[in-house]
Amino acid sequence: MNERYDGRPFLKLVDSYVLSLIGELDPDTALSLEQLTPKLNETYGLSGATWQEVVRSQLQLPPEVAGQVVAGWAAEPGAPDPVAWSQFVADQMIG
Repeated sequence: MNERYDGRPFLKLVDSYVLSLIGELDPDTALSLEQLTPKLNETYGLSGATWQEVVRSQLQLPPEVAGQVVAGWAAEPGAPDPVAWSQFVADQMIG
């Protein structure tokens, strides 16, 4: 695992959340997260939530954040690296 996530496993979920919003989450990771969803629900005391809903609930993100992320990505000039961009945005979400 990347040292970015050492001691911060939830950060990987946040990075993936941002990537999913901008349509850049790779299919293997998406499948893994779908399979992990029941465990995430159990861990965070939720029932029937998607992994994206788990992230939103744990970060207490207002509904408009998703649209803001998508708009921010669309407003980027050129073609920034989606992983680096998602990490930057995730770091802002976590604070």
